[in-house]
Amino acid sequence: MKSLKETAIAGASLLALGAASQVQQAAAQEAQSQQAADINADIIVTARRREESLQDVPLTVQAVTGQEIQKLNLREFREIQSLVPGLSLGQEPNGVATRATLRGVAFDVNASGNNGTIEFYMNDAPITAAILFQSMFDVGQIEVLRGPQGTLRGRASPSGSITVTTHKPELSEVGATMIATVNTWGDVNGQAALNIPLVQDRLAIRLAGVMDETDDNRIHSINDDAKPSRRTQGGRLSVRAEPIDGLTLDGSYTQTIRKAVSFLPAESLDYIDPAAPAAPVALTPDDRTSVMYTPYTYRQSFTVWNWAAHWQIFGQSLNYLGSHNKQKYRSLQPNDLGAALPATAPEDFLGAGQNSSTNAKQTNHELRLSSDQRVLGIFDYVVGALWNKLYNPTNLEVQTPVFAGSTARPLLLNRTPVERVGSSFERSFFGNVTAHLGEGTEVSGGIRRIRYHSEGSLVTRGVPVPAADEDRTLHATIYSASIKHNFTRDLMAYASFGTSWRPGSGSNPVQLRDQSQPYGLLASLYYPDPEKSKSYELGVKSQWLGGRLRINATVFHQTFDNFAYAAPSIFYIADVGGSVGVRQITALTVGVPAKVNGAELEVSGTPMRGWDIGATMSYAKGTIDNATIPCNPYAGVPTAAQILNASGGEQVSVCQVDGLRAGPNAPFTATVQSEYTASIGSGIDGYLRGLASFYGKSRNDPVNPIDDISAYALVNLYAGVRADDGAWDVGFYAKNLFDTDKVLSRGATAPVSGASVVGGVTPASRYRIISLTPQREIGLTARFAIGSR
Repeated sequence: MKSLKETAIAGASLLALGAASQVQQAAAQEAQSQQAADINADIIVTARRREESLQDVPLTVQAVTGQEIQKLNLREFREIQSLVPGLSLGQEPNGVATRATLRGVAFDVNASGNNGTIEFYMNDAPITAAILFQSMFDVGQIEVLRGPQGTLRGRASPSGSITVTTHKPELSEVGATMIATVNTWGDVNGQAALNIPLVQDRLAIRLAGVMDETDDNRIHSINDDAKPSRRTQGGRLSVRAEPIDGLTLDGSYTQTIRKAVSFLPAESLDYIDPAAPAAPVALTPDDRTSVMYTPYTYRQSFTVWNWAAHWQIFGQSLNYLGSHNKQKYRSLQPNDLGAALPATAPEDFLGAGQNSSTNAKQTNHELRLSSDQRVLGIFDYVVGALWNKLYNPTNLEVQTPVFAGSTARPLLLNRTPVERVGSSFERSFFGNVTAHLGEGTEVSGGIRRIRYHSEGSLVTRGVPVPAADEDRTLHATIYSASIKHNFTRDLMAYASFGTSWRPGSGSNPVQLRDQSQPYGLLASLYYPDPEKSKSYELGVKSQWLGGRLRINATVFHQTFDNFAYAAPSIFYIADVGGSVGVRQITALTVGVPAKVNGAELEVSGTPMRGWDIGATMSYAKGTIDNATIPCNPYAGVPTAAQILNASGGEQVSVCQVDGLRAGPNAPFTATVQSEYTASIGSGIDGYLRGLASFYGKSRNDPVNPIDDISAYALVNLYAGVRADDGAWDVGFYAKNLFDTDKVLSRGATAPVSGASVVGGVTPASRYRIISLTPQREIGLTARFAIGSR
């Protein structure tokens, strides 16, 4: 079979050849100026479901344009966080669980299921976060909206939303774009897009694709020869039609497939704690090495259909949009991350883990009516309805090595089948009215009424677990209000209030799969009560020096009732059929009170012709006050007797906390971005571009004294030449220019082996799992475009 690199080259070549005749005809026409937009250029956003200048929106919105994505060589969705202070994006190595933090509170699939503090959208339709956490291609714009959302779009979300809009076909001009990236690690990324009008000004299609091959996190294991890798292939077909004036129809089909093999880095326990026993092979963070016997592996396949209709009639807009997606996951999550078992154990014991298989489906429909022209010259309005359905069945095989007396006597590999079937259905109605009072004042209010129904069941070894049955119907109403006043054309201030709501997560019973008869405490945590929040925000947006300087500032305060906090890596007693043992859950979710206080500042300007510079800063401190949460008050891995003793006879221990961080990220983060461009010849510009991301001090897990992170910065540098009309661009880049090597997290204890030793003691690892900043990456990118881009 051809390698992915060969396939990428062949596919790109065929695309170029197939478009050649039409593209040449387009090139003979007038060359379209595509001068890259500077930092201070006016950006159009759709945060309020209509096109507006970013400076006119009484919200904190950060837009990342398709040009910025290309200029800064952002190939993975999670790299967007380098441009948006306060936003943190991540994904577990099993390829399923995603993490996102914004304004001081975290969204973790283990805590929130599919009801995150941040909602994700693709072409305006709600979408599962994992579908977006892929290699990006042919993206038009990404908008990050901070604060409660839900009275204007999609689903309710307390911390914000992220919307991804793909490029739409251009109806009047043929065009093509090709982008290729290689780096010193041997990674290859190829992207291409082709735009073809089929009926001039009435019907067009756009084809786009990506092929990406990397060494994933580049972590190798001393106990396994597998090579870390990540391979992604994706394609999209988009159609746009304007059959009559005032009616626009859009549709797209997207398919992405990703396969990955990865290891987690480790360090010796005694590297931080000299009193800990020495490791068989001493490892430090600088080694960037794993001790796993077998890697994480996963295969993802995502299929997404989007469709939309926009009809302008009698000064109004009628919009319908829909989407349907299919998600297929196959993954292996190994048990023994720290090589606690001896290497002499049987190979299938060393490679034991959790095999997962998920085949999920999600469907959305939204109908919306809004004003194009103000009613009575004063009012704008939006009214609509949302229908969202998710079906998310998961089959697991939990493999547990069993030894007799000691790890020198393997007995059997216990395989436990687990079947979880879950579904949710949300139906909601929403409306928003804006009154324009005179030339400078605007008052807005919105409401959404939600009906949410969820069902679920859990079967272990063919036996239903009644305590995990779910059949809930919930109702909620959320509100928003804002007032905005333009003191001058260049100075605007606003104040806003918003509420939000999330159903309690049903993720606990999936992870606590052993509990056929849970004790009282764990049973009470199966389905926490819904979360409610209130947010207050004040903001100022301004321009100075004739538009050459822009300063925007925001302060906010938000409170939560029953915030879905995920207590990490909790030990608990598993009791199935009279066999008692200790297990560790990735995250145990509990509802707690929380609050967030913060501020955001954006400053950008053009000091001189050709030089743009901008800085964005975010401070958000989220805390959990006076709450009871699951915890591990033990020295190392506890026995069942220790858990029972510490918890008063329960399956899990709890602690009282006050001032605990609601999210693991640094309260203060900032980015500085700058570009200098100058003409170096006829039709050719040279450029030098930089991006610096600063992360302040943070505490991942306050009860883990070795997990605190000191402040650090990552710097990216870009330099190259390009055509002044944007037809081509060849550049060099260096990400993490100074090769900053930072430990971002440390496990409080050594990881457990996942094995059971009957009549003996389960061995403990002499390593701990850590996470690190990515290594320096140096590469070359070339982009060529013609006609419509």
